Amino acid sequence: MKAFVLEKYNSPLVLKDVPMPQIGDDDVLVRVRAAGICGTDLKIYTGKLDGIIKLPHIPGHEGAGEIIKTGKNVKNIKPGDRGIVYHYIPCRDCELCRTGKENICFEIKRTGFELDGAFAEYIAIPAYNFCPVDDEKVSWSEMAVLPDAVLTPYHALKTLGKLKKGAKVLIIGLGGLGLHAVMLGKMLGADVAGADIRDNSLTEAKRYGADIVFNPVSQNPGSVIRDWTEGHGADVVLDGVGTGATFPWALKNLKKGGKLVLMGYDPINPVPLDALGMHYNEWEIIGSRLGTKQELIELINYTKNGTLKPIVSSELEMTSLNRVFTESLLESIYGRIVFKGL
Repeated sequence: MKAFVLEKYNSPLVLKDVPMPQIGDDDVLVRVRAAGICGTDLKIYTGKLDGIIKLPHIPGHEGAGEIIKTGKNVKNIKPGDRGIVYHYIPCRDCELCRTGKENICFEIKRTGFELDGAFAEYIAIPAYNFCPVDDEKVSWSEMAVLPDAVLTPYHALKTLGKLKKGAKVLIIGLGGLGLHAVMLGKMLGADVAGADIRDNSLTEAKRYGADIVFNPVSQNPGSVIRDWTEGHGADVVLDGVGTGATFPWALKNLKKGGKLVLMGYDPINPVPLDALGMHYNEWEIIGSRLGTKQELIELINYTKNGTLKPIVSSELEMTSLNRVFTESLLESIYGRIVFKGL
């Protein structure tokens, strides 16, 4: 089969013939029809996750496609079924998996990270990780962005942030995940503020339902949030950037007893922590990592019934993959870029 292979960091991926993945008795072979790309793929491309990635490597962790072949033990799904690759492969038997936390399983492996990913013609996964989507009104591209760009903020807001109707939530960083977070915050009944340094992202956030938006460089975040919350601060802050440029003021704009959920991260530079503020205000800081298969199934159902529509801002041929990296298109395009299958 053909696949895009990362052979050297910061160098173009090579489109080449590689062996067809083999499946076991409990696995399925999926023909990739669409694959999303995100900021984490850029971290992989530039070598910032070299402690995880082993070269040569096929990236791509957002994938959708149809089953081509099933192992002999596979039941309930069959060749021809459409669906989504849930790219976190848990052991399904450790304490964390048994208590609904399979996304942080002790033995977790991930397609596009420890395992080869979806920038290829085919991908082999456990049957458990294939989530069927039987509604053809949901496009391949919409399916491809659900398992990360939508699932990650959904888990962060609903499960970890415990966002309630009428709560005030501040979303920092309005890229592919942040814009979906705006949509999800409104879907969950919250009042939503959005912050970004890009004017087009602020405009899009308003279009997708944000009640207020602001640029934290040209406007004082504290003043904006105090005015918006009558001086109390936000109930939940979702930081999709997670760097020293956002973390300090994100924390200070929390209500007493509020939750700061870290969705973004800088793998090189750790952020400082205001321990005194934590003490006096009983703030919670919560790390957030993707989501569970059950949450992905919930999102599939929301998409099928029209409650949610994933944001696909650009559909490209997969042969444009290297151009996306070299021309910084991830920074200039809102929402998600999705590649058609090879």
